[in-house]
Amino acid sequence: GVSLKVPAGCVFGLLGPNGAGKTTTMKMVCGLVRPTSGRVLVDGVDVVESPLEAKRALGYVPDRPSLYEKLTAFEYVRFVGGLYALPAAEVEARGLALLAQFGLGDKVNALVESFSHGMKQRLVMASVLLHQPRLLVVDEPMVGLDPRGMRLLKHVLQSQARELGHT
Repeated sequence: GVSLKVPAGCVFGLLGPNGAGKTTTMKMVCGLVRPTSGRVLVDGVDVVESPLEAKRALGYVPDRPSLYEKLTAFEYVRFVGGLYALPAAEVEARGLALLAQFGLGDKVNALVESFSHGMKQRLVMASVLLHQPRLLVVDEPMVGLDPRGMRLLKHVLQSQARELGHT
């Protein structure tokens, strides 16, 4: 029985006890779980009727993201850019800028398998922002981040909302 509308340009949190359905709700928003009733619209697009169009507008970071550990940080960013068919020049410019913003500028050629959990979280966040999603869904965003990483992530999310009007 969930009904909500999240306006553009805000940071919205979904809180509740374990097992309440937060992750399931987020997966429905992202089109990974089909709603048993009702509809989910992302930027006005039904995620069941037009899944590819809806997914172009969003970015999703699960609570336990899977990474290709044998890639370097930049190879992983390039891989994600390819999934969204982004031009190589854009991937290089934005990808390197995002890696630097998330404190990984000196790790672009390091293998992901050598990263700490917090570094992997920051790599995932940098990668998911590559295609500039209008809606970013992040499950358990602070897990594994140190206090500095938490502040950075909060700042980035607030900036995305305030400056770009993203949610």
